[in-house]
Amino acid sequence: MPFSIKRFSTAIFFAATLGAASTLSYAQQTTPPAAPAAPEIVQPTDEQLERYVAAARKVAEVAQEYQPQLEQAEDQAAQQQIMQEADEKMVAAVEADGFSVEEYNGISLAIQQDSELRQKVEQMVNQ
Repeated sequence: MPFSIKRFSTAIFFAATLGAASTLSYAQQTTPPAAPAAPEIVQPTDEQLERYVAAARKVAEVAQEYQPQLEQAEDQAAQQQIMQEADEKMVAAVEADGFSVEEYNGISLAIQQDSELRQKVEQMVNQ
């Protein structure tokens, strides 16, 4: 199935929240951690953007895979387990393309805030 802009937008949303699920489940198991710092904007090179698009596709696939399970979860504990498992797979996908979660999120933030960069990434997605 071809990658669509809608799926790409979903990938960016999930990319921006990669750490949220693990932070949330961690907070329920222990004392609350300090608030995570906002990601720093990363101005990516063309090579980083190519890897970013590949990683975003993988993140979107994970999100698409886990969304039905999340919707069918019977309770909050089940949702937390599903979110944690999806989060781990998303992190692995991002790291497999050579990014740290912070770097990936920084590029996502740059794309959200820079319309020219966003257009460039959308063109790369549509190739």
